[in-house]
Amino acid sequence: MNRLFNTRYGTEPLVFHAQGYHDFKPVWPKIRECVFANPQRQLGPRPRITVMTCNNGHAAMGLFEDSVARLGIPMRIAGREFPEWNNAVHKPQAILNALRTVETDWVLCADSRDAILAGDPEILVDRMERDFAARMVFGACAMSWPNARDLTGFERDLPEAQGHDCRHLNGGIWIARTDLATRFFTAVAACPPHLAAPDSEQGKLRKVFPDFVGPVSLDYGVRMFHNVGFVFEDTYEIRPSEVGQARRSVPA
Repeated sequence: MNRLFNTRYGTEPLVFHAQGYHDFKPVWPKIRECVFANPQRQLGPRPRITVMTCNNGHAAMGLFEDSVARLGIPMRIAGREFPEWNNAVHKPQAILNALRTVETDWVLCADSRDAILAGDPEILVDRMERDFAARMVFGACAMSWPNARDLTGFERDLPEAQGHDCRHLNGGIWIARTDLATRFFTAVAACPPHLAAPDSEQGKLRKVFPDFVGPVSLDYGVRMFHNVGFVFEDTYEIRPSEVGQARRSVPA
């Protein structure tokens, strides 16, 4: 098994999200090829965490599911009940519907079309319990989208964000205690879309975020997640796995 080591941050993210247009994510093919070149595994259901995505059946979806299947992990597919899809309306509600069926303490969710899980999600639970005071963590992004003054300014000025390039919430990857995720997405589902992005759930996530700061935070140090869209420098080394690291977290 090969793993992806980020030389800039000194971390090994486990979930990657390639948001944006193809020309703006040049490191993505390397990451994808490394992950899918690894041998398939049969990890089975994970005792502490459920893996989830949204996929209403559109032909462009399914990359995240493919990466999870290669690990031999069952997962929840949210959104089948909404054949007609609007991200701002249906994605939060689909996630909320699926969360009500989750029985594990933790849940990991990532976008179906452009995200990859590179290893055992139990490692992410270890990192959450060791490294984070928050109990829900989104992937952070250097680009603020939608780039509305109220959203950008709030996230930029948070004390935790200082000194980090990636300091804006991106909804493409998150991990949470299931009960907190349910409360958060109940609020998101009830929140009107942001005028700067009326068809996107991301404006809604970022509007709700200030009401949950503390219990909800971002992965500022790329310790678990990396949003590689609009990242033009390749800072990844492909390294062989170390014996016995299946449940051991790397230093952050």
